[in-house]
Amino acid sequence: MALPSVEEVARYLRIEDIIENEEEEKNFLDDLIEVAVEELDDSGIKDQSTKSYGMAIKLLVANYYEERRPQVIGTVTANLKFSLERIILRLKARELPAGDEE
Repeated sequence: MALPSVEEVARYLRIEDIIENEEEEKNFLDDLIEVAVEELDDSGIKDQSTKSYGMAIKLLVANYYEERRPQVIGTVTANLKFSLERIILRLKARELPAGDEE
C-alpha cells in the first residue's frame, strides 16, 4: 500500500527530529494523514496502491501542516498547489468507469 507512515511524512516535511521528541506532534501528524485520506476519499479516490496516492497524501499533509494557522488577507483564496491538483485529477481519472469502445 502506498499510504505513507508518520515517519515518512515527517521526513518529507523535514521534522523527523520533532516527532521523535514530541508525542503530541507525532499524534497531530497522524491525524493530518487521516484527514488527507478522507479528503482523497471524498474526492472519489479509492485506490491507495499507487505512488501518486502516497505523494498526494504527503502534499496534502504538508499543506495542512504549513497552513494550520489561519492567515486571512482580504478575500483572496488560493487553489491547491498545481502538483497536488494534477495528482488528484489523475487519480480520479483512473477510477472513472471505462467507456464503451466500439
